[in-house]
Amino acid sequence: MNIHQWRSQIKKFNESFENHTEIREQWEKHSEQNLHRLNKKNSIWNLEDAYFKGKEKAMILVGASPCLKDDVHKLHDIDDNFCIVCANSSLKFLLRNGITPKYCIALDADDIDIPQHLDVDTDEVTLLASTAVAPKALDQWKGSIYYMPYYSVSVPLRRKIRYRLGKGIPGGGNSMTQAFYVVTVLFGSKTVIFVANEYCFDSKKNYYADTKAAKQEKLTTLYPAVDVLGRNRWTLPAHYNYVIWQEKVCKDLSPPGYFIDTSFGLLGKDCDKIHHMELSEAIEKVKHAFEMRDILNSKDEKERVHILEKIRGQNEQSDVYRYNMHEQRERIMQLVRS
Repeated sequence: MNIHQWRSQIKKFNESFENHTEIREQWEKHSEQNLHRLNKKNSIWNLEDAYFKGKEKAMILVGASPCLKDDVHKLHDIDDNFCIVCANSSLKFLLRNGITPKYCIALDADDIDIPQHLDVDTDEVTLLASTAVAPKALDQWKGSIYYMPYYSVSVPLRRKIRYRLGKGIPGGGNSMTQAFYVVTVLFGSKTVIFVANEYCFDSKKNYYADTKAAKQEKLTTLYPAVDVLGRNRWTLPAHYNYVIWQEKVCKDLSPPGYFIDTSFGLLGKDCDKIHHMELSEAIEKVKHAFEMRDILNSKDEKERVHILEKIRGQNEQSDVYRYNMHEQRERIMQLVRS
């Protein structure tokens, strides 16, 4: 499945989702109410290729599944090689634990959960919002906002939104699927780490890391599933669709993309292009790879040659940036000698 087929699959899913009259009416109502907020300056397309223009970063996509309770403290170990994008349902949990994400992504139009998720006292987080996010939630948001032309609305309203924000982007279905599209296709990042993206759970009571995250959302019918470690779990049909889409895109974008799942849930079960490891290991692996990348891309040739001389005999390789230290060293030394 290539990126165009993925877009088509998600479009069909969203069209099916729109058959829910109440939800469709809510999206339409909120998008109409939010029209006055939308303009070319706050379109998400202004962030296109954000990390090609500067230093590319590894994107950490933080969901809200139960394993976040075990992994949140590990996020203190990241440096400026990383950028955190979180779901609205994990934002407060991260802030309470001293982690401030760069971006928070919010898609849903409900008037209960989203406003309470986004009621935070900080202006350091940039919100990536669909046009249908509850106006109350947008009114209270203190940071910057970029809007996604996420077109689950009527044709006349879609035209108005397009005029203000530009062409639409495929709706991802849920926050992390949407975030994955944004960071890989829009931002152009090649290294993605999934955190707390289990997409499966032990029981109806064990759904979010933050037990206060869901006031409106209630789980009803669950389906049996087997996670990447072979454990019996439960999932929802929609979640399984998200997993399939993300797996297919990981497979299609790799190489050059490098994708790591630290959640040990359903994600990656049927895709050999997704690496599985603990979050601490993933952070250190990416840090080291980026350090070697910076050495090999150094503009100071004397310093680069000096460092490469020191590591004579090493034959280090990396999947993350696909460098071969020995080959790079020999190539550079040959250029120097010539």
